[in-house]
Amino acid sequence: MNIKIIARNLSAILLVTTLMQVGLAHAQSQPSAKVEASHQYQPFQPMRSFIFVTVRDDSDLPAAYRWLYKDHVADSISQFAPYVTRYATYRALPLPKNGEDYGTYNWIMTEHYWLINPFHTSSSSAPNGIAFGETYDKHYLEITRQPTDQGLRPDQWVGSREGFHPTVFAFAPLFWEDDFKGSDRTVEDGPNYRWLIMFHYPDGISREEGDKWFKEKFAPALAKLPEVNRLISSRILQTPKTSPFDRVAEIWFDNSKQFEKAMTEVKVEKPSWAKYDKFPYFEPYKDFVGEFLLDYPESNHMEQFKGYVTTR
Repeated sequence: MNIKIIARNLSAILLVTTLMQVGLAHAQSQPSAKVEASHQYQPFQPMRSFIFVTVRDDSDLPAAYRWLYKDHVADSISQFAPYVTRYATYRALPLPKNGEDYGTYNWIMTEHYWLINPFHTSSSSAPNGIAFGETYDKHYLEITRQPTDQGLRPDQWVGSREGFHPTVFAFAPLFWEDDFKGSDRTVEDGPNYRWLIMFHYPDGISREEGDKWFKEKFAPALAKLPEVNRLISSRILQTPKTSPFDRVAEIWFDNSKQFEKAMTEVKVEKPSWAKYDKFPYFEPYKDFVGEFLLDYPESNHMEQFKGYVTTR
């Protein structure tokens, strides 16, 4: 080895050693003091979330989409880009026959993959510590069938069939917890008509009791139908808790006709605690919501969004 290189390396080692000794001596000479962090830092907590939004009717789509792509996507990326790995929007497919009987939302479903809990210091469904708030107005709340006096995401659930259809915002584990059918399915097996649903067990019914019925009665009855290709589910996380729902599930079909056929065939034992007589035994829009979706998003915003660039 070149003698000059050896000498230079030795000099560097001696310098680092000297600096470490000086630093240690200085630390030992100082009185001990308790150092308190001035900020509350978050643990690594990967999770995913689902957001359902509806519109009054198709005439509201131009205004709704203008808000989404002109204001909301840019606002959202500005807020959470450092700790979100996926931010995608799926356009809801048209409602099948009797779709409103299942609390179906008709506009978009937005999916996030989070690295942390975005609401860790917030008592509402909006984060603290953000420089800019989100852009929206009363008109947007009206066309998406939401209360106009509770902000973009109401803290209290007020959903009903004929009344408000508030934004659904729910968090789930990163991976599906329960796999009932179709674990060997691949993207080569054909189109997927996804029925994404969430439901809330009646007050006074524990999640354990409700889940026992779901796993032993509801899921098996649907899984045995030939029209069902895939059935997966997870508990909705209690932290962050931004909606009343207890469980999320996806049930896949080839198309809407297969869904409609399955709904005429399915026989699920009604739970003793049900307060709604018709399958799926949850009141639509109040305790049961859903959307019909493709398996491919309209836009994966973190990769595709380039701003609100209009036509000429």
